Amino acid sequence: MKKIVSWLRKKFLAGVLVVVPIIATFLALRFLFAQIDGLFAPWISGLIGRHIPGLGVIVTVLVVLIAGVVVSNFMGRRLLAWTERILGGVPLVKSIYKASKDIIHTATLSRQQVFRDVVMVEYPRRGMYSYGFVTSYATRHAQDGVHRIANVFIPGPPLPTTGVLVALPVEDLFYLDVSVEEALKLVLSAGMVSPRNLRERPSAGPGVGGETEMPD
Repeated sequence: MKKIVSWLRKKFLAGVLVVVPIIATFLALRFLFAQIDGLFAPWISGLIGRHIPGLGVIVTVLVVLIAGVVVSNFMGRRLLAWTERILGGVPLVKSIYKASKDIIHTATLSRQQVFRDVVMVEYPRRGMYSYGFVTSYATRHAQDGVHRIANVFIPGPPLPTTGVLVALPVEDLFYLDVSVEEALKLVLSAGMVSPRNLRERPSAGPGVGGETEMPD
């Protein structure tokens, strides 16, 4: 009986990990489309004399596409820079605009651009290890010489968008031979979905997590 209960619990949790993200994504998209359609629909209805459900979403897509074409040329970039300077002069608007821009920019980056290597680091104390993602490498010039360091983002489960950023010597990193996708699943599931084997790579270099470029 205990084996059956354990099996059901594991399968139920596995189902939750599949179903909940799908439902959350559907609800978020439905809310987004409803808001966009509600914004443009009254204006379009007054213009053409009738209401067409979903037309506001189509108009929004066209507006975004046109904006992308405009800012792709020289004059469009000048106009965008001028607009951003105006928005930057308003305290509250500046904060909202910058936060929104940073979020969208980060969300549209590919995983190869964001996370370069999967590592384990001794954090927050010695003997305790945390999973992290190398986001970039740098060279630190100190009085005792030149040191290679890595900027490591340590996500906090279950939301990988929150966490801490630490700078560590490259020699203190344990490079794992797992993909970024596998590591993200481990974080999102709070360790319930984990690779059976965590093998270390002998050293930094091109690995499954992405192309590694070490500083000279």
